[in-house]
Parts: sequence; structure tokens; C-alpha cells
Amino acid sequence: MKSLREIRRRIRSVKSTQQITKAMEMVAAAKLRKAQDAAENARPYAEQMKEIISRLVGAMPNMQHPLVEQREVKNSGFLVVAADRGLCGGYNTGLLRFAAGNIKDKDKTQIIAVGKKARDYFRRREYNLYSAHLDIEDYPEWKRVQQIAREGVESFSSGECDELYLVYTEFVNAMRQIPRIVKLLPMEPVKEEQEAQKGAKALYHFEPDEEAIIDNFLPKYIESLVYHSMLEAKASEHGARMTAMGSATENAQEMIDSLTIVLNRARQAVITQEILEISNTAMAMD
Repeated sequence: MKSLREIRRRIRSVKSTQQITKAMEMVAAAKLRKAQDAAENARPYAEQMKEIISRLVGAMPNMQHPLVEQREVKNSGFLVVAADRGLCGGYNTGLLRFAAGNIKDKDKTQIIAVGKKARDYFRRREYNLYSAHLDIEDYPEWKRVQQIAREGVESFSSGECDELYLVYTEFVNAMRQIPRIVKLLPMEPVKEEQEAQKGAKALYHFEPDEEAIIDNFLPKYIESLVYHSMLEAKASEHGARMTAMGSATENAQEMIDSLTIVLNRARQAVITQEILEISNTAMAMD
């Protein structure tokens, strides 16, 4: 059995860890409220933007534009949004494994990594890392979002990849986050059967012209999806961290309770041993 000093030292160490995990849980909970509101408020805009662009592209079947050009897929691009820090349970691991599972040939795939965990994961496995964006703010600056989106567009436009996918985690609640994959480029129009389910097909009159509108709208469409994915990822990260730190705090308390029982038994054993020694000494003196 360990000495009383060792057990007390262990209890102090666990209590110190518990204080840290409790503080991290509270910080994550405070950040989660704001991040959740931001992600939920951005969803309607992102969904409507995607629907509008899909309808516009579908209304122009003969349109020639680099971002809607369907090519033979030789190389793929993946824009993966993960976290910069750990201590959030299986959030990063689940997302990155999901992304890697959707990659058919890593030698013909290039990665735009958002977050240190994404960069480190794909760098260790020797993927083609096109670029990396680190230290993402809780509320990403629009300039950074535009830069990330522009890199994806340039990669596709230059022919370095023939399709571009966005991989992120959708926030459901603090206990549940779902990995998602969305095809960004080439832009795909709404299918006729989907249009039929929604009712009569809309007629569009373009002013000034189709090409000018698409030139302005498609980059904004990419930016809106990237921005929305980063907000969802932040909410998911904070939710996962709050849950993980809450579990760690509870586990620490259970460990403290167990160690306290061990300490009490050890103290009782020491006291019993001392009583026996005193009793034996007294008997010997008689």
C-alpha cells in the first residue's frame, strides 16, 4: 500500500487538474452560447444563397463559366475545417478521419487545411498540402474567409484540381456534432426533379447580363459557405470541449473520492498498528 504522503500528494494533484478542467468547461460554455447563435443565424443565409445560385446556374444551361465547367476528375481538392487546439474529445479525430475516408487517392488530392489539427494530421500522413490557415478566431475575419475561398477558387480555375469539396462539422448540440462534406466546385444546378417538387420553374431576366451576374455571385457563394462552415466548426469545437471537460471534471471527482477512501483506510491501518505496538509494549512491561 502507498504511504499516506504519496496518497495525499496524488489527491492534491487530481484536485489541481480538476480545477483546470472545471475552468475550461466554464470558458467553453460561455463561448458556446455566442458561437451557437452565430452559426444558427448564418444557416438561413447560406442555405438561401446555395439555392439561389443553383437555380441561376440551372436557368442558364448553355452558360460557359470556369466555375461551372464539368471536367474529367483527375485531381481533387479538399478544404477541411478543424480546430487549432485539442482537449475537445473526439471532435478533431472524427472529422479528420471522415475527411480522409472520402479521399480516394491522396497522391491526386490537395488539401487546404483550416486549423492546426487539420494541417498536422495531413502533413504527418504526407498529403499534398496546398495551404494552411491557423489561429482561427471565434468570429473569423471576413478578409481571412475571402482569402481561404479565393485559394479554393484559384486551385479549381487553374486546373490544379477538377473538383473541390468542403469538409466541416455541423453543430447539433453540445453532445452531438456531425461531419459534413459539401461539393463546392464545379457548381451544380438544381436538378429538374428537385425543381418539379418545389413547383413551377422560375423564369429569370438577367441584368446587365448572365456572365456579369455569375462572376459576382459565385465567389460570394463560395465565401458564404466557407464562412458558415467555420462558424459551425467553432460552435462544434466549443460544444465538444465543454462536454469533454465536464466528463474530465466528473472523472476527477470520482478519482478523488476513491483516493480519499484509500487514504482513510491507510490512516486506520496506521492507527491500528500504533495501538497494537502500544498494547504489546505495555504487556511486555508488565
